Amino acid sequence: MITRTNTFLVSALMSALSLSGCGGAGSTATDTLSYVDVERGPVLYSHVIDAAGVKGTAVAGTAGLYAFNGEPHFPITSTGGYIDIDSSNSLTVGDIPLGNLQFKAQGAKITIASTLAENSNALALLEENGFTEEQLLTETPSTDKAIAALSDEIFKYIHLNPDADLATLVISADLMTDINTRVTAYTASADSAIELEQALILEINNESETGVDTVDAGELDALSGASEAELTQSSFEAMPVTPETLELIAFSWNEEKMAKDLYFNLYAATGSSINALNNVATNSETKHQEIMRELAEKYNLNISAFDPAETDVNKLLGYADSTHADVASGEFPLTEVQEMYDELWAHYIEGGATNVSALEAACIVEVKDVADLNASIAEAYELNAYELVAAFESLRSGSYSHYWAFNNALIKEGVTTGCGSLGEEYAMQSTDSTAANYFPQVTKGKGGH
Repeated sequence: MITRTNTFLVSALMSALSLSGCGGAGSTATDTLSYVDVERGPVLYSHVIDAAGVKGTAVAGTAGLYAFNGEPHFPITSTGGYIDIDSSNSLTVGDIPLGNLQFKAQGAKITIASTLAENSNALALLEENGFTEEQLLTETPSTDKAIAALSDEIFKYIHLNPDADLATLVISADLMTDINTRVTAYTASADSAIELEQALILEINNESETGVDTVDAGELDALSGASEAELTQSSFEAMPVTPETLELIAFSWNEEKMAKDLYFNLYAATGSSINALNNVATNSETKHQEIMRELAEKYNLNISAFDPAETDVNKLLGYADSTHADVASGEFPLTEVQEMYDELWAHYIEGGATNVSALEAACIVEVKDVADLNASIAEAYELNAYELVAAFESLRSGSYSHYWAFNNALIKEGVTTGCGSLGEEYAMQSTDSTAANYFPQVTKGKGGH
């Protein structure tokens, strides 16, 4: 299991916060939006995130379009979501969950083709067979029949060969022949990319014992009223249930509850005078804790009595709404999180129980939270728990926003260096993506997410 920092005032913390991207300007507080397309057909409710850990948000009414506040850092990855097979711009019966399939792009078009362009061997072979790198990076199945053919043939191959990894795929001579055959057929066809994709699904179903998984009426009914985050989570393959994956859920639930409880309690203790504390607790941390609670319920984790030393999965199970809901404010089943809360509250008291010491404690929480989420994301990848990767990356993107909300609130209190008044490790950079302490400023820093 991941070893996390046990105290919060540690200079080594910043080694976990090197989040520079491969391209793009630093994200700043701006009203300028950048847009990216995710297409297989159009992909609904995908988890879209840039190289700095900033999460893209779906643009309502336009399937497959996601927005970033400011210029994103490349490459951008897209994991999970649903293929909008009928182009309805909403989740309907027959749409196709992408499971753990992940796309990557160095530009604004995120497709199977752009993902293959990241693979030097695949790129070289595709160029030998008439594709260009620019075409792979800038065209989508709906705009280029050759890209549609490539996308469909690779999708079919991955479905029929579930152990294949798109990121490292080796295109064999036979597979390249199949791609070229489909390119010839598609370029001669008058059908649209969606019509061709619908025909592809029938083709795969005829060649596969299991067929392509699609949303049925019962699943759609169960997802009625679900949030975008819940819809994204529902698109992933079920993760392995092990002590390690359950520990990741339990720790994150405890830590998100810790942040929520601390901010509400500090807000009350300071006479309800610091809106940033209430806004972050209400608009984000409450929701973040709920995301982790839903995962605990899905995987039947006894979240309120989790024992990190237990190695028998069966002894960790037994979810019940009543037990986790009864954990009082400021109390936490995990000892290390309890100690963290107590230390942070002590920081507030020992600092004079002022607005400044309250906001300092909040800054510390967000830096610590990002470091822990970085560790959890790395472990979730190793465990093939992509459902957790997406959840943790969403929480981390929120923590970036929260940090700047508290930084700005400190400045309003007269602390000109904001969170940086705590020391160099808390003086986050918002414009230099190469800095070791880079924290992208993903919103205007008012506590929303």
